[in-house]
Amino acid sequence: MRTYQTLLLPVILGALWLTGCQNEDRVVQRPEKILSMREVVYGKQTYTRLASLWGQYYRAYPSEDAYANWMYAARYAGAPDYASLLETGIGRYPANPTLLYLKAMAHHGGPDNIEALTLLERAVDLDPSYVDPWYGLVIHYLERGEEEKMNLALRRILEAGAVADEVMDFSYNVLACLDSNAILVTNGDNDTYPVWILTHILGYRADVRVVNRPLLNTEWYPLSLLKEGIPTLITAGSLDSLRTTIIRNLKESKGSVPSGGPFSDVLIERLIEACRNAGRPVYFAATLQHTGVVKRLHESGRQLGLVTLVTPPVESDRNQMRRAVTTWLQDFRTGGIDGWGIRHAKETKAGRMIALNYGAALHSQMDRILKHAGDHRLGLFRWYRDHLLAIVPVEERPDMNRMWCRSDDIGEIGEWCRKMNLLK
Repeated sequence: MRTYQTLLLPVILGALWLTGCQNEDRVVQRPEKILSMREVVYGKQTYTRLASLWGQYYRAYPSEDAYANWMYAARYAGAPDYASLLETGIGRYPANPTLLYLKAMAHHGGPDNIEALTLLERAVDLDPSYVDPWYGLVIHYLERGEEEKMNLALRRILEAGAVADEVMDFSYNVLACLDSNAILVTNGDNDTYPVWILTHILGYRADVRVVNRPLLNTEWYPLSLLKEGIPTLITAGSLDSLRTTIIRNLKESKGSVPSGGPFSDVLIERLIEACRNAGRPVYFAATLQHTGVVKRLHESGRQLGLVTLVTPPVESDRNQMRRAVTTWLQDFRTGGIDGWGIRHAKETKAGRMIALNYGAALHSQMDRILKHAGDHRLGLFRWYRDHLLAIVPVEERPDMNRMWCRSDDIGEIGEWCRKMNLLK
């Protein structure tokens, strides 16, 4: 609601004026603040509605904050007039950090990357506490090989508390699942930046190297991986030839670009082959988006906790499964998912969505858990009941709960299943 100043007018006129303003406020309410998808995730339809609401609000009460929220929503909505509206906003509010950040994202990864870098650096100069530009700067500094600046940006994200506890814990637990000198393939912001923070800044599992799947679609990232000690998956000349061939084939076949990008799947296969030859284990994070290639590799791999080993295993499934379960019970951090902030959060909270991967991992591995680590089933059941059950969406709970109720051989589990009316 707006705050109105007291005016020295006759009482009756003041009352009429105030009534009119209150009616106006009921028509044009201030919409919810637009947050990064790292924090809250809505569908395109919701962002379209929010962009429309913010546009109405801005026209009623113009301000740079309202315009910035409008543009943030329009970006996620994919509004057709977003680019022109953003340029208009930059012209009106040239020192607004959010608008500078959004303009930088429009150029991010393109041929005018220097402009994007300049815009991001200007945004953090204007407001060092504004975290979103620091995420973009991490990638720019990584591309330029400026490790010290990259680590500074990661530290800014950490110190700002921008990564929710449940998200940081999830990445910690993912890293705990990996063998020494492993390579972890990740998908997006919430399963990549926290891992970089843990390995680069906090020194946890510094032996692990990250390969971010979307970045494999850029011209520079596949080659930059070699500087991090990752086995050579492709040379500069071969990369140019590969990209040219893939683009030509897509044009000739008039096929659609894979959801993971045009080049990433091919390069992931090359990465696995190079690491297999070098004796380095490669794992997919549980959060990795499944395209046809990734699904095939995942299904032929070996799920171990929150990751899937996609290079040939060097131990029996029994030994690896038992170690994965022991790690889950003894080493996993749960402070984030035990906190009130996630237990009472909307289901659209990104951290809550990530936490649901615990349940999916248990569900998909239950047969192997029963076969190879059945003596740990009670411990895993208690972990699920105490830490995860409260945040599983209500409509998904019956199916998720049934994975524990295939038999009543363990008294505590059987009693719980009978109470829930889930035994066959």
